Amino acid sequence: MKEPRVWQPITTGGIGQQEPIANLGKNVGGHLTAAADLIAAVRENREPLCSGEEGRTTVEIVAGAFESHRLGGARVALPLSDRGNPLAKL
Repeated sequence: MKEPRVWQPITTGGIGQQEPIANLGKNVGGHLTAAADLIAAVRENREPLCSGEEGRTTVEIVAGAFESHRLGGARVALPLSDRGNPLAKL
C-alpha cells in the first residue's frame, strides 16, 4: 500500500506558498468579494465576475453531486428534474 502524500496547500500565490491576499478567506467565505464585485458591476454597467447564469450552473452542479450521492452514486441528468434541495432529503 502506498503511503499518503504530504498535504500541499494551494493558495493564490501557488502550491505550497503563503496566501498573499490579506483576509482572503474571510472576504470570500463571507461573500464580501462577490458583493463588492456586484456593486462595482452595477456602477460600471458590466456583468459581475460570476454572472447569474454562471452562479446558477455552479449551484446546479453542486446540487447534482449531492443528489447523486443521495441516490447511491447514480448518474443524474442536468438540469435536475427535482428542483428541491437534495440535502434536505438525506
